[in-house]
Amino acid sequence: MPAVDPAQLQKAFGSARLEADAIIECQSMCQVFGLAASDLFIRWQTYVINRHGGDAGILPTRERLLEARSMLQQEHDRRASQRQSQTGHTVKLTRNRERTHYDKKSVEGLLQNMVSGSQEPLRTPQSARRVGLLKTNASAVRDRSMASPMSPSVFAEPSPSAIRYSNRTNTGRTEDTLHSELPPQQLPEPRLSLTVHDLAAKSGDTELSSEYESDEDESVSPSAPRAPARRMRYMFEKLGTRTETINRRIERMALDIKSEYEIAALANPTYPHQDAVTAVGRIVNINLDDAAAPISSDTLLLETSRRLGNGRRIPLDVQATPSFSLFPGQIVAVEGKNLKGSEFAVSQFRALPRLPHPAIGDRPDAVEPFDAVVASGPYTLSDNFEYEPLRDLVDHALAAQPSLVLLLGPFVSEAHPMLRDGQSDLMPEEIFSSKISPHLARLREGLLASSAIYLVPSTDELCCPYVSFPQPPLSRELLARVGVPDGVESLSNPAQISVNGVSIAISNIDALFHLVKEEVSRLPVLSDRLPRLAWHLVEQRHFYPLAVPPADCAGILASQDGKLRMLAAPDILITPSQLRQFARMHENVILLNPGHSSKGLFGGTFARLAVRAPKSIDAPSSMLGDSTKIFPAECTSVEIVRI
Repeated sequence: MPAVDPAQLQKAFGSARLEADAIIECQSMCQVFGLAASDLFIRWQTYVINRHGGDAGILPTRERLLEARSMLQQEHDRRASQRQSQTGHTVKLTRNRERTHYDKKSVEGLLQNMVSGSQEPLRTPQSARRVGLLKTNASAVRDRSMASPMSPSVFAEPSPSAIRYSNRTNTGRTEDTLHSELPPQQLPEPRLSLTVHDLAAKSGDTELSSEYESDEDESVSPSAPRAPARRMRYMFEKLGTRTETINRRIERMALDIKSEYEIAALANPTYPHQDAVTAVGRIVNINLDDAAAPISSDTLLLETSRRLGNGRRIPLDVQATPSFSLFPGQIVAVEGKNLKGSEFAVSQFRALPRLPHPAIGDRPDAVEPFDAVVASGPYTLSDNFEYEPLRDLVDHALAAQPSLVLLLGPFVSEAHPMLRDGQSDLMPEEIFSSKISPHLARLREGLLASSAIYLVPSTDELCCPYVSFPQPPLSRELLARVGVPDGVESLSNPAQISVNGVSIAISNIDALFHLVKEEVSRLPVLSDRLPRLAWHLVEQRHFYPLAVPPADCAGILASQDGKLRMLAAPDILITPSQLRQFARMHENVILLNPGHSSKGLFGGTFARLAVRAPKSIDAPSSMLGDSTKIFPAECTSVEIVRI
């Protein structure tokens, strides 16, 4: 097939300009898979929808095209396998279907040749690209006690993606910035120790542990004796527990709305009303029987609490509503009329009251400067367990010497292709201890004693025994078992901490990716969609406000809903997502998605934060130059950097 003309490729991709290396890759893909330029663009759109949620900001660079090529190759191999099975040939699948099988004599012979320095190349029946290929490494042979001879962690040659990763040219490139105009940060010398508080423990809430407390009815007097903590049982929740949790969320928000707007009484939206009234409820999708049916402005229902509307639901008419941004599970305050008793016509959605968020001068704790490195897993490429991105991230942290390092999981992801397909003999804790703990030890030894390192578990983490959300911190027993050094601590997921007087909220579940598929909006106040999705968490005061998580997502524990509520308005909200990385400020809150440290076969991104002393910032003229009236977000700069 002749090469496709570059002009045809550029025409097919429209406004997305193709660089020279991207055009060469497109021509190669067209030749290999027998595609026309228009067909290739359709495959590209499929890739963007499947891997990036249809994000229009994903450009057809050579790196992205290589990922799309890998997806095309997998689809081609799958169809070839189907055709082979249809011809009558039986395809036998085993746990390691392409692994070479050795007996005792052959293995000992191979090892003997390696130790003796034989230059005869090893010949194995399978391709050299398979993990576990032996190579001449005498030191690895002598250290057989650390791993089995056929383990991927020993004798493994660099994969093609690892070689390509080591030869990348975009390392250190700045992908996004916030407040880059601020003056350079000046940290005191010698460095002061960080002051880190767990806001959940500080507020009197029970510290997260393996024994969660049940989310008791708030009608119980605080002075009444509390029931003893019960073991967390994430597969034994009752339906009544979930409905009671939803009812309390609506009631809690309704009380704050009533107080904020000085409303004498909230109306029942299911009753006819000739005059405009205000009601509070939860947004649900009318397509209750079809979870895959998308939400739209024509399929909205408002669900009431038992006290405000007997738990009934009423269709919403938002045709006359000028602005809104809605999703299933969202608590809203609606103003409008119900003329016939069958539909509530919304004239406007009232802004929800904010949690207390005082300026710097009104806080009990002084805001002191510090800098931080924030990264999210996975930390290794998708075809090996060498953890090259984690190694480079630690190198950067050692060079920058930040006051705080936040490493968010997953560290050993259950979605890793080699684990999912059974291509590794190592257990997850063995991978952690042999590949991750040495980097953590190097990081702890290289940073100042005043610096802090925190790990945050993930719902995708294989080394964490709790697969639901929320999650307690990784236990000290587990950290010691996998070789994590002293001085490296763990936070819960989600976590709410105060660092030198700055409130930081961390939610390590991809709520943004789940919300992007469920949101419907019209001229929203925050027009940038990705930061708007993160703002929903702050506005709803909840780390997972979506009604029903996707089927492939971790279960949301209704009995532990108290651990998912925000206790205070954060200055910085960190919520990693596979969507495009960003750093934005909205209403004095920094919304940050640092991205993932690795993305398939390529390196990812991480974030650098620098909180400055308030007195070093010029306060706006509206504040008469008073730096105590500004917020920590205005003193903080963020830079998202390519690993």
